[in-house]
Amino acid sequence: MKTLVNIFDAQEPLAAYLFLKQYYEEGDRLLFISTREDKNAVAPYAALFHIPDGMIDYVWFKRSQDSYIYERICRRLRSWLSTEVTYWVNLAGGTRYSALAVQHVFAGFGAKFFYVQTRENVIVSSFFDDNIDDNDDVVEPIRYRMSLAEYFELNGLRHDLRERSHKPMRSAEDAQRIFDCFKRRRMSHRAFSAIDQLRTQYRGMRRAMNIHDMMFGSPHRHDAIPGLRELMNEFGFVPANPEELTPKEVDYLTGGWFEEYVYYILLALVRPQQIALSVRIARPGSLHNNELDVVFIKANTLFVVECKTGVATDHMFNEIVYKVCALKEAFLGMACKSYIFTLKNDYDHRLSHVSEMMGVRLCAKGTLVSEAKMEEVAAEMRRISHEEG
Repeated sequence: MKTLVNIFDAQEPLAAYLFLKQYYEEGDRLLFISTREDKNAVAPYAALFHIPDGMIDYVWFKRSQDSYIYERICRRLRSWLSTEVTYWVNLAGGTRYSALAVQHVFAGFGAKFFYVQTRENVIVSSFFDDNIDDNDDVVEPIRYRMSLAEYFELNGLRHDLRERSHKPMRSAEDAQRIFDCFKRRRMSHRAFSAIDQLRTQYRGMRRAMNIHDMMFGSPHRHDAIPGLRELMNEFGFVPANPEELTPKEVDYLTGGWFEEYVYYILLALVRPQQIALSVRIARPGSLHNNELDVVFIKANTLFVVECKTGVATDHMFNEIVYKVCALKEAFLGMACKSYIFTLKNDYDHRLSHVSEMMGVRLCAKGTLVSEAKMEEVAAEMRRISHEEG
């Protein structure tokens, strides 16, 4: 048996996780090298492997000179190691300085060295010798494929993936039919106005509402929405009960259809391992949930898509971009790929420029209505994940 060694980084735990998933065998021990303050982060992470605590060792460095003076790092590591143990060491993680010390010390114990390159989904096995011309480094694809739940839990997040369905409520044909209404600009003014009225007056309601009351003014003093029936006819939308609309149906008419359209398009073009709608995530102990409109994972790369049917002002768009960036930095890790899909036009590319500066890819209406451009976006996603199938 062997001991698998990781320099643990609480901010970017993916490399360590995939290293263990690739090489762990029953009976192996784990060794984590990190700062003392990161111990609480390592514990739930190690628990994902269901390995007995007695098989996991830790080398901690205080956030003091022990963690940045090379000789002290080396001496502390050396005191933990044994010449009778086989070590497989992942050098991805921590600071470059700590990786140098780890490589130096473990080389004296005959360790085998690896580097997990999450961006390309590969692991490099390296031999540190005096010959740099023998091409003895071996590049191996990462075989393991993570689920969405694993990704969130690895990053210390609560989620509702197991609590409710995150699949579309209606068919791809339903979503396509509504998309075509926007694409061809054939909606009447009354129908278009009904969307805004529904959004402001009924989105978030907790019970079904009578359609007649909604059209002519309800007993609860909601304003009349005379274009409601016209909207449903133009969308080809048939409610489950012809006399009323449920809260989920209102959500669908006011934008949920667009999230489902994006879901179906990405499912067909990108072919992810797992894709979900409206996933709520939060930090443990936090009462505030963040909702991800469309989220999918392909070859261990997480993609998050914010969906907006309309963006009234540049200020509103900037707020959306800032929200997407905050989610990435505070919750999902820098390896996450963020996108905004919107039915707003971006003729002068001003919005694209703003989003790209923030590390977010914008797909505006001009992209969504073009099959060729959408295939380019999907091809980009497949290239990013390094998995074409």
